[in-house]
Amino acid sequence: MKKNISPCGADCAACEKYPNTCKGCREIEGKVWFLVYTGQTVCDIYDCCVNSHAFSHCGKCPKFPCPLFSQGDPNKSDEENLVILESQIANLLMLD
Repeated sequence: MKKNISPCGADCAACEKYPNTCKGCREIEGKVWFLVYTGQTVCDIYDCCVNSHAFSHCGKCPKFPCPLFSQGDPNKSDEENLVILESQIANLLMLD
């Protein structure tokens, strides 16, 4: 399956929720499925990147990677979250 890179560098196409439950971060404007657990209405990384700064992705920001990336998934170990962050950075480096 072709990659679908979100503004944070996550590959939406690699998620089990894509494309049936979730169409991808760009398509749904950051209103991702896990927000039901956070109480937010939009992903904070998407909101900062796209809504506040009008960047196409976080790699365009001079502060990348910012503290928003340190949150990680609480269901994963620090090591797993580091691998995910490294993947996000690599994905963003491949974009324009």
